[in-house]
Amino acid sequence: MRIRALQLGAWILGLWFFFAVLTPRIEALSPSWQAYNATQEKYDLDSGALYYTNVPVTQEAEMHVREAVRKGMKDWRARY
Repeated sequence: MRIRALQLGAWILGLWFFFAVLTPRIEALSPSWQAYNATQEKYDLDSGALYYTNVPVTQEAEMHVREAVRKGMKDWRARY
């Protein structure tokens, strides 16, 4: 049990280090990431908006995808 807790702690610490320390450092040193960030700022893009459903376009796209999947599954079931 104690080993499991230590393993969990090591994973949590490792993930924290990767996301909080290493990734920002790599981003700061990478010219391609700097260009990517500059383009986002220049055109006022929110790349994370695609992952949130509070954006109307994303809600509409998700609705259509769900509808298409349901129709496809219904058609597939009808064949068998």
